[in-house]
Formats: sequence, C-alpha cells, structure tokens
Amino acid sequence: MSSKFSLIEAQVINQALTNVALETGIVLQRSAFSPNIRDRLDFSSAIMDKDGRLIAQAEHIPVHLGAMPEGVQALIKHFGKENILDGDIYIANNPYLGGTHLPDIAVVKPIFFDNSLVGYIANRCHHADVGGVVPGSMPSGKYTLEEEGYIINPTVLERNGVLNQEWFNEFLSNIRVPDERKGDIQAQLASTKIGEKKFHSLLKKYSLDRVQQIIDFLNERSKNASLELIRTIPENKRVSFTDYMDNDGVKDAPIGITAEVERKGDKLIIDYSKTESQVEGNINATYAVTLSATYYIIRCLVSREYATNSGLYEPLEIITKKGTLIDPLPPAGVAAGNVETSQRITDVMIGVFSQLFPEIVPAASSGTMNNTIIGGVGPNGVQFTYYETIAGGIGAGKDYAPPNAKHSHMTNTRNTSVEVLEKYYPLRIHEYSILPNTGGEGMWSGSNGVRRTIELVADEAILSIQSERRKYSPFGLFGGKVGAKGKNLLKTPDETIVLPSKVTKKIKKGDIVIIETPGGGGYGKEQ
Repeated sequence: MSSKFSLIEAQVINQALTNVALETGIVLQRSAFSPNIRDRLDFSSAIMDKDGRLIAQAEHIPVHLGAMPEGVQALIKHFGKENILDGDIYIANNPYLGGTHLPDIAVVKPIFFDNSLVGYIANRCHHADVGGVVPGSMPSGKYTLEEEGYIINPTVLERNGVLNQEWFNEFLSNIRVPDERKGDIQAQLASTKIGEKKFHSLLKKYSLDRVQQIIDFLNERSKNASLELIRTIPENKRVSFTDYMDNDGVKDAPIGITAEVERKGDKLIIDYSKTESQVEGNINATYAVTLSATYYIIRCLVSREYATNSGLYEPLEIITKKGTLIDPLPPAGVAAGNVETSQRITDVMIGVFSQLFPEIVPAASSGTMNNTIIGGVGPNGVQFTYYETIAGGIGAGKDYAPPNAKHSHMTNTRNTSVEVLEKYYPLRIHEYSILPNTGGEGMWSGSNGVRRTIELVADEAILSIQSERRKYSPFGLFGGKVGAKGKNLLKTPDETIVLPSKVTKKIKKGDIVIIETPGGGGYGKEQ
C-alpha cells in the first residue's frame, strides 16, 4: 500500500481514533452504578501506543487525561513490557505511580493485533469512596497516603477473561459502599473491552501500517503546531508568576506555587522548582497532576484543529523539584492535590501565559472544585457516600463575557441533579442558585458563582470539604477586578458558623451545609 495519504484520510482516522475513546466513555457511563460516574460524568478515557504515549482522548476530565499516559508508562515499567499479555486487564490508583489521587482508579487493557502489542485503552474514574479514615477518602488535615484510602499498585484485574476474584474481594472488603464500587469497576472493565473491539475494527479496515503512518503524521503535525506557537515567544525571555493556596488544612498559612517560563530554541522550559516545599496537609500534587495542568494550558493555546496527542507536548520541558508541593515525596497525602492544587497550577499557568499572549489568555476562574463529601449510614441502615464538585465563576477574556456557574479548567463534570441526589442519598437540597455580583468587574466581567445548600436527613454523618479561594480571590487581568471569594457555612439549630476552606467534621440530622463558590476574574479596565 502506498505510504501517501490525503489530509482528508488523516482527519477521518484521527476522528475515528477519538471516537474509540469517546465510545469507550459512553459505554462506561451507561454501565456505571454510581451517580458520580453515571450522572456527573467524573471519568475519562484515552488510547495510548505500545510505549504508553498518548494517541487520542475524548474530551473528558483534563486532570485525568494529562496524567493517564504517566499511569500507563508506570504500569509498563512495573510489569516489564515482556510480561504484558494479551487478554490482561490491569488496575491501579497509586498517585506516585502515575496516578492522581486514590479515588481515581484506572483500568488499562493492552491491545494486541496480529499477536503484537500495539497500544492500550485506558479509563480513569473518580470513585466516591476507596476506604481510609473518613467517608469519601478525601479527609482534610494531616494524613498520609495510606490513611487516605486503599492503595492499588499496578495489579492484574483480569487474565484471559477470568477476574482476579481474590484481589477484588480484598479490595471490596476494605471500602465503603462495596456494591457501588463493584458495579463501577465492572463498568470500567466492560468499556475497555469495547474500546479494544473498536480499535481492532479500525485496524482491520485500514491496516495497522496505514493507521500507524497516520498516527505518526498526526503526532508530527501537532508537534509542529506547538512549535509554531512557541516560536512566537522571544527567545531567552523569562517570565514568572506566583499564586497561593489558602492553606494546607493543617496550618493557616499560604503556600506559594511559582512557575518560570522561557523559550530556548525549540524548547519551552516550564520551571516549577521555586515552588514551596511539600506540606503536612494533603494538598500535595503529584508530578502527573502537575503535568496535566501544564499540558492543559498548551492544549488551550494551540488550535483544536490539531490532534491531542503526545506530539503536542513534545516541545515542552517541565522542571520540578522533588519534595515540593507540586512533586512531593511519598507517603505525603495528596487527596486534594488532584482537585485543588491542580487548579492553582492552572492559575499560575494563566498568570504566566497572560504575559506572553495577553489577547488570548483569560483572567482566573473560580480556581477550586469546591469538593463536598458527606458520608455515613442512612435511615435505611445502608452506608452512603455523596461526593460532588460544585461549579463557580469563569474568568473573562478579551471579547469574552463568560457564562455563570460552570465547571472550569481541571474539572469538566456535570452537577448532580437535585432529583438524583435526593433519590440516592439521605440529603435534601434547600437552594441551588447563582450568586449575583460575584464575578469581577472589567471591560469584560467575570461570571458568577453559585450557592448550594444541603441538609442532612440521616442521624449523623461525616462532612469533608476541600476547597480554595476562600482567602485569595481569583485574579483579574489588565485592570479587571478580582472575583469574589467563596465561603463555606454550617447552619445548625443553634448557630451558623463559617467553616474553613478545608475541614472534616461530624454533622447531625437537620444540619445544613452551605457552599458559596467564587466568581471569575474580570478582564480589562472598565471604560
């Protein structure tokens, strides 16, 4: 077969590869048990090549997707490529082996074609509970990784269609709501098999050689698109930006994240080594999470007509320092690093790149996922764990006035509808509304956050909140004003108290949790 192909053929195969990841996700969603995966869509899927490099992804959760190749590469290193077998399916969640945090469980299936390993289909889901000291596996405070939840080092979950029942039983015996976890992991298993089938169909239709030629071409094309962007940056011009986490949930002191960016030839150097040291609280973000947030800003700056693959990120050199907040040493806790610190890394990237591309980069969005977890035993005597990330305001940009109440940056989920929430959990929603005047003013104003008010109907439960931007507002750009800070409140029969940005505490029947999320920053000075 001729090695020549048209751009049309390349685009057809590019879209077909993306559709493999997309259909894998659809099967996962429709098979899942938990509202967090089935309704909120807190999952991601992607295809990697035989070396664990990204081929294609669906547009799911950015913090999952950027880290997923790291997870597959860690798996390959753990087992050795010669021990990756046709018919195997693997499972892992260790954040220090390419994971994000323990609730994010990855299921990975190697794809063989004509008896040769050609790639991997992988998905990653946030499970509402994976054991640990408190429901939801995301406690606030001084916790090690082991205390946060059940650690899964790369493990064979299925071999030749036979489930590793011994391991599965042990896992289910160490977590809460095991029936839900069982159903969700089975959905992950099923979706990888569909992904393999779809990928095989593509290879049979076009041939392995043809598809590989086009994958190589798409990688090179995306790399050149990144290079074209990078070459517009003056060489040896170093820009930097620092932003702060409110605190770590243990000490009430800010923690700075600093990035310095400089172009050297055809490399863009992104250096985080001046970031502060890792902390006692579990807001440390693993290297894979830092990669995700960094990749995300490049993906946003390069036109979407170019494929999202490993080539897109090849011109980047990302430098971190071990033992810092954004590249910690084990066994430091990382539960909130994935959800909160990742958002601040993104804000730091926005601050840096706004200096290089001022007419393209918007102001800071809410900068937090406003993680809310309530778990305990319901009136029916059955355990429950409710987990949700809550939307906020979006940062404005030039000629861009954003919509209110949206998930942004590292999160890309839906909300849990009131009807679903009240059906599955002993909770009652009193209010779910847009908070007026919380977006930062400017020539283009940031958008508003939300208020979500949740009453506990069960006798008692454990509440955990992992949130940010309660002390430091989302910044505006070029004269635009800051977005409003968020606020966490607990209303009891006796009083209403302001909760810290990170907290784990017992609540009782009739207590009402009120989450007010930050607004987005404004852009440009009002005329």
